[in-house]
Amino acid sequence: MAAIEVTTFQVREGSESAFHRGLTNALPILMRQQGYLGHKFGASIEQPGEFWLIVNWQRLEDHTEGFRESAEFQDFVGAFSPFLAKPAAVSHFITG
Repeated sequence: MAAIEVTTFQVREGSESAFHRGLTNALPILMRQQGYLGHKFGASIEQPGEFWLIVNWQRLEDHTEGFRESAEFQDFVGAFSPFLAKPAAVSHFITG
């Protein structure tokens, strides 16, 4: 069953551009993962420093067991994590 991953990031004040650049540069890592179907990325209008990433996966396990347990995951997260104010919040949803 297809799954949607929704991740919310709170970025340190003044680091928004660096975070955006880091995540944008890391997206090719995400895009070559098994089960990856597509993504959207954006910034909150109401909450300064809040960004979100929505990823469509063929199966939940493609994210939780495939990508998150891969060596490439550390490279992906390492590209933008220095700019986070707190750990990212991740939720998963099934599609109907």
